[in-house]
Order: sequence, then structure tokens, then C-alpha cells
Amino acid sequence: MIIAIICLSIATLLTSFGIAEISFPETFLTLTDKDWFLKIFPNAWKYATHFGVIAVSIAGLLVIPAWKSDRALSEKTLETLLRLGLGGMFIFSSLFKIQDPLGFAVLIAQYQFLPEFINNFFALVYPQFELWFGVALIVTPYTRETALVIFLMFISFIIALSWALFHDLAITCGCFQLEGAQSKNETWTSLIRDLVLIGPNFWLMLRKNKSLIRLWREK
Repeated sequence: MIIAIICLSIATLLTSFGIAEISFPETFLTLTDKDWFLKIFPNAWKYATHFGVIAVSIAGLLVIPAWKSDRALSEKTLETLLRLGLGGMFIFSSLFKIQDPLGFAVLIAQYQFLPEFINNFFALVYPQFELWFGVALIVTPYTRETALVIFLMFISFIIALSWALFHDLAITCGCFQLEGAQSKNETWTSLIRDLVLIGPNFWLMLRKNKSLIRLWREK
């Protein structure tokens, strides 16, 4: 159990660091924007996504010894962290879109993907799905169904970003900001983040339906 706890704790820290480097630059969890780090590695800021992907990959490898040491604890911990993390991420990403539906509609229109008359309706409805299914993933026992809907949302993000890259549009997915990307590198960053996160989300689709409280009460 001790080995599992140590490995899972380090994996949690690395995952938090990795997701921050990929999605939330200039936060206390990141390194590639810190002055002291840039003095040592002046070009590190260009490789924030690389740092993030490497950190998440190492975290994934640490799950292996934890799983072998104590599978039951590892399963419960991973499911809890993933439900809190993914659910919280979707709740957070929905709030500014709900507050500024016009700005979100403008961002959607920049993709040149949906018919114009659908953009406003989509901008009003989609953030509500993100909010309530994010809440549902955390507080309800319907893990599989909720994870399936979130999985489909990730697929829609990936399709939209792939469309933007194919048509040479420098646009972010609008997940955490309404401002469009300034270069295709930012579009690639958004795509890589979604591809990284869709794996853990798929694992949640395979879990049994349980509330987090019941998950930890059962032996």
C-alpha cells in the first residue's frame, strides 16, 4: 500500500503539472514561464506542451507499479481524481462561455464549420452541457453515461481543431478562453491536450456506475 500511495501521489503531482503546462500557462503549477527557469533554459517557453506531455506520460508509467502493489486502492484513487479533474475542468470551461455567449458564438463562427443560423443556438446550449455533465461526473453515480457524453464532447473538440488545422485557421478550441489563437502552434496545443485527456475519459466509460461515496465505502 505504501508503494501505491507514493507512486499515485507523484503521478497526481506530475499530471497536475503536465495539464497546467499544456492548458494553463503562467500559473503556480508551471515551470516554463518562470524567470529563474528561463535563465537556465532560455527557450523552455517554446516547449511547454512537450514538458506537459512528458510529465503526463511519466505519471501514466507510475500507475503501473502502484496498480501491481495495490490494485483496489489504485482504481479508487484514479477514478476519484479523474472524475474530480475532468468534471471540474468542464465546469470551469463552461462558466465564461455562459457569461459571454456572444463571444463564444463569434469564436464558433470563426471555425466556418457550422451553418451560420446554428452558431448562436450552439453557443447557448453547448456550455450548459459542459456545466451539467461536469457536475454529474462528480456528484452522480452515472459514471458511464456521463463519461460517454464527455467523450463525445472531446471528439467534437478534436474534429473542430483538426478542421481548423486542415484549413490553416489559427483558432483555439475555446475551452478555457474566448480569444482565438495567434498561431497554429496554439491550435496544435489544444488538439494535443484533448488527445491526452480522451484516454483517461475512455477508461471512466468502462467503470461501474457508483457514486464517489459508495466507491470508497465498498471494500
